[in-house]
Amino acid sequence: MTTGSPVSELRVPLERLQRPEPLRNWNADFDASLLRDGGGPLQVGDVSVKAGKTIRLELILDQVREGVVAAGVISTTWNGDCSRCLRPVEGMATAEVEELFEEHPREGESYPLHEEFIDLEPMVRDAILLELPVGVVRCVLTEECSDMSPEYSGDTEEEADSEASPAADPRWAPLQALVFEEEEDHRDT
Repeated sequence: MTTGSPVSELRVPLERLQRPEPLRNWNADFDASLLRDGGGPLQVGDVSVKAGKTIRLELILDQVREGVVAAGVISTTWNGDCSRCLRPVEGMATAEVEELFEEHPREGESYPLHEEFIDLEPMVRDAILLELPVGVVRCVLTEECSDMSPEYSGDTEEEADSEASPAADPRWAPLQALVFEEEEDHRDT
């Protein structure tokens, strides 16, 4: 009985590498819906790789003493919302990988090498999740966020032109009334 991904694009038969002239290149395009993270879509925060997006593999496989090394590039597009204006944003996630597949994998260091095949699914999933942006996601073109109120836009051009300080938060007013001894000494001189 074999275990692992049923998707042929993610299962590499080991016989490819055991031929007199091995077929080392493994190029594949497949739908992101075939790659699930715990049953759900590949997602980090508000950024995800939606079903219908293409994931591209361009790998070179090498047989080494410990097992098989897969090296190359994994790429796909992700979707999220601009942190500033909440409009949809799309970006590219590209991961360069060089991973070892061995019979007795070490957690966090290598992936399992099955008797007849290599299951690329865990490596591809990990590589994509690590390349998704974490935190602030911005629109590619700043004009897309230009209709925002200047108070929320974070534009520094207007701030540089005006000498006025930003509006103070009224909750901090009691702290501004505090005067420390060192400040009093400097005021007296």
